[in-house]
Amino acid sequence: MKKIGEFILEQLQKEYNLFSKTLDEGLKKANRYLDSIEQGGILSGELAFKLYDTFGFPIEFTSELALERGYQVDMAGFRQKFEEHQNKSRQGAAGKFAGGLADNNEQTARLHTATHLLNGALRKVLGDEVFQRGSNITSERLRFDFSFGRKVTKEELEKVEAIVNEAIRKKIDVILEEMTPKRAYEEGAIGVFSGKYGEIVKVYTIPGYSKEICGGPHAKNTGELVSFKIKKEEASSAGVRRIKAVINEH
Repeated sequence: MKKIGEFILEQLQKEYNLFSKTLDEGLKKANRYLDSIEQGGILSGELAFKLYDTFGFPIEFTSELALERGYQVDMAGFRQKFEEHQNKSRQGAAGKFAGGLADNNEQTARLHTATHLLNGALRKVLGDEVFQRGSNITSERLRFDFSFGRKVTKEELEKVEAIVNEAIRKKIDVILEEMTPKRAYEEGAIGVFSGKYGEIVKVYTIPGYSKEICGGPHAKNTGELVSFKIKKEEASSAGVRRIKAVINEH
């Protein structure tokens, strides 16, 4: 078994490597944005915000990069995009949307059900070290973060995808029950943020594939998802992987 010091050093090295990679990619993107501007021009607030949101570039850093090449940054435009982002974040923190959903409609409910199937399939293929670390769902796609220490292979992703599509083809009813957290765990349910649960929780079960504590909403039957396709698997942070996927794509 590894010593704690060795483990900490490994995690720090992973974080450093990820930071270096992100910085390099961000600089390449910034230079592409700046290459497209005419001499004496202005980098739009939208592009400056993209560098901040995607690569973590502070606006001061982006401004310095622009000044080195004789450009300005649309600071007012950046502030507008930043404030819009902050407002969305505050809405999410206030609980306006449930379960990582950016909207509440039939399609996002189906995608939410797909994240449960995905979580169950990942645990079947990769093992019980997989735990959900976060999710984000729009009407177009799902994004699912989970704990895992390495890149998931193509073959493993194909197995995961096959398991989810198998559940969809079987047209299984999604069962909702209310119970105490203690009973839920005794029955094998998994869940995130266990410390925030009340005396009674909702448990969504897809027999043979998933059993999770969750606030919903969900599809009534797996057949509503039609099909499931993984679009991308990548690192989110040290020890955390991210999958982006869609449903009902022909």
